[in-house]
Amino acid sequence: MTIFLTSRGYSGMGQTTMRAVRIECSPTSIRHDSRIEKALESVSWDYRGSLGIINGKLRIMVECITTDSQCPQPGYSIGGVSVVEILEEWASEYLTHHLLILDFNSDLIGNFFSNNDLCILSGTNLTSSGLVLQLSGRKSSMVNLLNSIQNRMPVERIVRARNSKGITNTSTTLQQHKIIKLAHNSGWYEVPKKTSIRDLAVKLGLSKSTVAEQLVKAEGEIVKQFLDKSK
Repeated sequence: MTIFLTSRGYSGMGQTTMRAVRIECSPTSIRHDSRIEKALESVSWDYRGSLGIINGKLRIMVECITTDSQCPQPGYSIGGVSVVEILEEWASEYLTHHLLILDFNSDLIGNFFSNNDLCILSGTNLTSSGLVLQLSGRKSSMVNLLNSIQNRMPVERIVRARNSKGITNTSTTLQQHKIIKLAHNSGWYEVPKKTSIRDLAVKLGLSKSTVAEQLVKAEGEIVKQFLDKSK
């Protein structure tokens, strides 16, 4: 199926419902935004998971990578985006990784995510190469969000979400199953959490970034299977 945006909004060839899309915006089309300008003081921002709607705000987990160990601190807010918490920080060669919780105000995201029929997928990121947003969900909800994005900034292209990013795999991998089972048994899904990404990584002998990414991918696949069964 061919996907494209026209002056009238989102369109598709045929009657097939689009399950997952990848929206790409070039650097020149987004740099006018003060939030983007501030974010690009860092090397990259990678989506790691959604924590739901909290007090009307979309709360997500992201990994911010910097070269100078500096990233926005809890309490920092710009244009409807706020840093809630820094969960973990760790260093690799020449780089520092920060696992953050961000809130997006309701007037920024509208009601696009409040009905649980639209979700952000792994592979969503912001770098100096531009903005990539990967989405899955109800077609009508994606149409509304895509039209809203187009009204705010030029969209370079819209294609199917990439399988290479683990977006549309048909099942969790053995490693993902092992990680999510340990996370569950260790109290990751309890409130408050009884373990951390760092503790899980130590037990598994994996890097914190790998555990965070694979956990999100596994959770995404479980949610997808649940939605498929509930149609």
